[in-house]
Amino acid sequence: MINHRKESSLQQTGYICQVFISYGRKSNGELLLSYGFVPKEGTNPSDSVEVSLALKKSDKCYKEKVEALKKHGLSASECFPVQVTGWPLELMAFAYLVVSPPSMSRQFEEMAAAASNKATSKKDIKYPEIEEDALQFILDSCESSISKYSKFLQASGEMDLDVTNPKQLNRRLFLKQLAVDLCTSERRILYRSQYILRRRLRDIRSGELKALNLFDGLKNLFK
Repeated sequence: MINHRKESSLQQTGYICQVFISYGRKSNGELLLSYGFVPKEGTNPSDSVEVSLALKKSDKCYKEKVEALKKHGLSASECFPVQVTGWPLELMAFAYLVVSPPSMSRQFEEMAAAASNKATSKKDIKYPEIEEDALQFILDSCESSISKYSKFLQASGEMDLDVTNPKQLNRRLFLKQLAVDLCTSERRILYRSQYILRRRLRDIRSGELKALNLFDGLKNLFK
C-alpha cells in the first residue's frame, strides 16, 4: 500500500515536471486556450483564476479614484490573478482604494500606483484602519465568482469523461468536459481564497473584540 502511494506521488510529480518543461508556468485557462487541454485538478502549481474588482459608482470619491487609476494605466474595473497560495499585492492595493473613505484622499495616488503592475518597485502598502473592509470586499468578490462557477457546473451536470481520448468522444462533449474541468480547478482556487479570507477576517475581528474588552476592563478599574 505504501509503495503504491509512493508510486502515485512520483507519477504526479513527473506529470507536473512534464507540464513545466513542455509548456512553462501557465494557468489552466492559458493552457486550454493555447494548447487545448486542462491539467488534472490540483497538479498545476501555476494555476490561477482571474478575479474582477471594480470601483463602486456610488462612491463619493469615484471621479478622484478613477483619475488616480488612469494616471497609472488602470481603469475603474480590473482583473487580478489569484492562486492557491494567495493573491498579488496589486489586488490588495486596488481593494484598499475601493473601500478607502474621503478622509484618505491623499493616499489615493499611492494606492493606485501600488495597484499597477507597471510600477517600478513592488511596495506592500498597508492601511490597518481599512484592512478589514478591503478583505471583506475581496471575499465578497470571490464568493460572487464561486456562485457563478457553481451555477455553471450545476447546469452542466456531472461529467467524468476520458478527455485523453478525444477521438472516442463527440467534439461537443469533449469541449464541454474541458470547460467543466477548467471551472472545477478555478473554483477550487476560489474556495481556498475564501477560506484564507474568512480566517483572516475572523482573526482581525477577534483581535478587535479582545482590545474592546480590555478597554472596557480598564475603564471599570477607574470607576
